[in-house]
Amino acid sequence: MKQPELGRKILALRKEKGLTQEELVDQCNINVRTIQRIEAGEVTPRSFTLKTILNVLGEDLEHLQKSEASHFENFNLKEINFSSYYLKFAWICGLIYFLSGFVEFAVDYARFYEDKLILSKSAYISMKFIVMVAFIYFLWGFVLSGKIFNNYLLKIGAFFLIGTTILFYGYDMVSLYFEPFYIEYVILIQSIFCGIGSVIFGLAVMRLKKPMGKLPEIAGGLEVVSGILFSLVFMAWLGLFFLIPTIILQIILLYKIEEFVKKERDSRHHEN
Repeated sequence: MKQPELGRKILALRKEKGLTQEELVDQCNINVRTIQRIEAGEVTPRSFTLKTILNVLGEDLEHLQKSEASHFENFNLKEINFSSYYLKFAWICGLIYFLSGFVEFAVDYARFYEDKLILSKSAYISMKFIVMVAFIYFLWGFVLSGKIFNNYLLKIGAFFLIGTTILFYGYDMVSLYFEPFYIEYVILIQSIFCGIGSVIFGLAVMRLKKPMGKLPEIAGGLEVVSGILFSLVFMAWLGLFFLIPTIILQIILLYKIEEFVKKERDSRHHEN
């Protein structure tokens, strides 16, 4: 294990044992300044010194090395070097999608429930295209996250939602130029498809709990609830309300994944 992770690990083990730095150095026969610098990540101790410290703290060097190896097995190091920029663009697109979604809802409500097109056809198509692209790239951030964390279900769920989005947004835009537009049937099918995709996607997001903490569990759980409501069709309106906090949490999650990736990338460059 390299610094500064090693120092943080020793600090955590010392606190678990309830030892002060002075008590630790008395048992290891090293000076306080050395342990201070090790815990701060400023120096890497020699093998003998490290084994001595770990023995006092009740930790085995081999176990520590295996723990580090299993940590790296949880995600794909090959994806880290080029993913940070794309992840940042993805959560920014998530913000664009979230904010533009309120405008889209108002326009769609006027079109489908009041039979009024409050925008010109070109403006309507432009708006739909922007929202569609923003949402697709937002989901692409989760495709990348699936690659990084070897979460294949996350990639499947994200691709399913991307395909559904392209299909129904494309039909929505093209429908301006032909009649009749069977809105009831389209909404029914779209609601079921989106519901199925959201359940798969939500379950996959919840699998990110181990590397990213409680946030994925909450965001994924809300996505699953929203998906179930969409699948029921007659409860789809309630699913829309659940989507609001869900998308906010997913944007935050992508931001945190970007920060995680940057930290791991910088750590690898430091080691090299």
